[in-house]
Amino acid sequence: MIPWDKRDFKRLFPALSDELEQSSTSLEDSITETEEEPLRGFMPGPEDYLMRCATEEEAIQVIEFLRQRREISEEESERLKKQVYEKGVRSFGPLREEGYYLRTYHRKRHHKAPSDGAVRE
Repeated sequence: MIPWDKRDFKRLFPALSDELEQSSTSLEDSITETEEEPLRGFMPGPEDYLMRCATEEEAIQVIEFLRQRREISEEESERLKKQVYEKGVRSFGPLREEGYYLRTYHRKRHHKAPSDGAVRE
């Protein structure tokens, strides 16, 4: 690898130098954007879908749907059904009602935790 002085590189390759500087800025912007938007790129897993189910019957239907679409394997399907039958649908977590993600992440995004330990409503 050839060592380059930054000034020489910029003089010899001004367009490339500008492009490289812009790409590092956009990387910083994307990191900040990800911190501000915690759900960017989030893909829900089977448990996320099951937490939206109110009944065991709904949970079994969701599991079957995911298996038929090949989003989960036969083994994963059996494991999830077994958990529903033995421990109930709430064993995956509390019920996530309509608007759960909007309420939860809107609050986190716009109401940063106070540094004094106080709880905000």
